[in-house]
Amino acid sequence: MLYLAIAITFGSLFAILFKIFQRRGIDALQAIGINYVVAFVIGMTGSFSQGLSTTGIGSWGVPAIVVGLFMMASFVTMNMATRSHGIAIATIAARVAFVVPVVCAYLLLQGDEPRWVASALVIGSLLLIFPQRSNEGGSAWQWVFPLLTFACYGITNFMLKLCQQIVANTGGDDATLSLVTGTAFLSALLFTLLYYIILPGSRRAPLSWRNVVAGVVLGSVNVGCTYFLLKSLMVIDSGIFYPVYNISIVTIATLVGRIGFGEQLTKTQYAGVAVALLAILLFFC
Repeated sequence: MLYLAIAITFGSLFAILFKIFQRRGIDALQAIGINYVVAFVIGMTGSFSQGLSTTGIGSWGVPAIVVGLFMMASFVTMNMATRSHGIAIATIAARVAFVVPVVCAYLLLQGDEPRWVASALVIGSLLLIFPQRSNEGGSAWQWVFPLLTFACYGITNFMLKLCQQIVANTGGDDATLSLVTGTAFLSALLFTLLYYIILPGSRRAPLSWRNVVAGVVLGSVNVGCTYFLLKSLMVIDSGIFYPVYNISIVTIATLVGRIGFGEQLTKTQYAGVAVALLAILLFFC
C-alpha cells in the first residue's frame, strides 16, 4: 500500500503544478521539456543503481517509445485543459481515461470483457463536464483540450500496462522497469524538442531559470508517478489499484481546485464528477 500512497501523491500533483505554472507566468512547454531531461536522467540512474538490466531493450522498446510520444501529448493537452477549465476538469479527463486501456486490452490483447455500463457512465461524465466555456473567457471549442487529455492519457496508460506485462513475462526486474521509464522519458524529450522546433518563433519564450526549476520539479514528480504506478501494478491487483488510485486523485484535485485556487464548478460539472466517481467504482466492483 505504500507504493499506492506514493503514486497517488505524485499523480495528484500534475494539474496542480500546471495551475501554479499559469499563476507564476512559467512557460509550460519549456518546463515540460526540462521535465523529460530530468526524468530521463533519474530513470537511467535508477536502472544503473540497481544493476544493469538482464533483459536489455527487448520487445518493450517500441511500446516504450510510443509511451513517450503520448506522455508529451498528455502534458501539453493537460496544461491547456488546466488553463481553460481548471484543475478538477483536467484531472477528471485524465483519470477516467482508465477505461481506454481496459477496453483496448479486451479488443487487442484478449483481456477480460470490460463493464459496459461503467464504460457508458464514463462517457456520460465526459459529456457533463466537457461542454463548458472557459472561466477565463476562452472560446467554446476549448472543451477539445480535456477530450484530448482523456485520449492521450488513455493511450499512455494502455502502453504502460503493455510494457509492464512484457517485462513481467520476460523475467524483467526493477532495473528493467527503470530502463523502460528511462526509454519512455527520452522518447518524450525528443518529441517535445520536435514540437518546440515546429512552433512559430513568436510562441517560443526565452529560456529562463524559473522555467528550468519548474521543469526539475515536474520531472521529479513525473518519474515518481510513473515508476510507483508500475511498482504498484506489480504487487496490487489492478481491480483494487485503479479505483483507489483514480478516485483519490479526482477527489484531491477537486478539493485543491476549489479550496486552494477558488475554482468554481457548475451544478452540471459537479454531477459529472459524481458520475465519474461512480463509474470508477462500478468498473472494478
